[in-house]
Amino acid sequence: MRSVFGDPSVMLWMAAACIAFLGARTFVEYLRRLHYDGPVRLWRELLLGAAAIAVGVWAAMIIDISAQGLAFDIGYHPVKLFGSLLGVFVAVVLLMAWTTFRPSGLQQLATMVLVTLLTLLLQVAVIWSVGAEPGLKWRVEPMVFALLVILTGFGVSGRMVMGARRGSSGDRGSRRLMAALVLGACLVAAQELVLTGSGLDRQVVSGYARMLPEVIVTLLAGAAVPIGLVLLLVDQRSQQRARAADRVRRKRRHSDSAIESMFSESLLAGAADPQQPPKP
Repeated sequence: MRSVFGDPSVMLWMAAACIAFLGARTFVEYLRRLHYDGPVRLWRELLLGAAAIAVGVWAAMIIDISAQGLAFDIGYHPVKLFGSLLGVFVAVVLLMAWTTFRPSGLQQLATMVLVTLLTLLLQVAVIWSVGAEPGLKWRVEPMVFALLVILTGFGVSGRMVMGARRGSSGDRGSRRLMAALVLGACLVAAQELVLTGSGLDRQVVSGYARMLPEVIVTLLAGAAVPIGLVLLLVDQRSQQRARAADRVRRKRRHSDSAIESMFSESLLAGAADPQQPPKP
């Protein structure tokens, strides 16, 4: 029997690419906020940013596996599938908190390398949770190239976001969109390399086909995850507008207070220097 989605699907592959981009886009927005304001007061942004990139990578790989049109029924081991996602999420939270609490060039470089490794491990773990038989034989070359591609994506996008000063010409929505496109494209390229290196297309059966069916996992990754990422992105953008409006109000109040203070000082100066009476 074939996979529930039959032949290789370009539409599913495009859906996987869109999910990877959504995860990268949401992650970039939260990373910007954490870079400027730090994780101490922004624990919510810290958790949501780590969740966005972890869930985006995880869901994109699931959809990409379904897009392959494998010649056997796919199933997933729930502990391996969700346990790997949870483990990577916790690790990314700790790394992001570490590098944004006391930012330095060395810490950012170390965090970028570690997050790259975690991303690759998560993609491998999703394939591993299929339980393919007679057994996966990983090729080293595609895995090394995938690691370099992910490292390039995080390095370029991170530099574009964290290298700009707040309010400068580099701190613009269009620049963050470009950073998300770079990161998303690198994630998609890396997962294709990982799939090629795993030899999943040469397997004949999924050992966990009766545990967690492909259709359930694919619906979760292809429907619930994109909706959640879009809601996170909309929430972040609405908060940006609210903060911008609040800054405008504070600026107006400060300007009004300055004008009132100048007027009061003028009145006091006039009262302290009355006109001299005319001489006889």
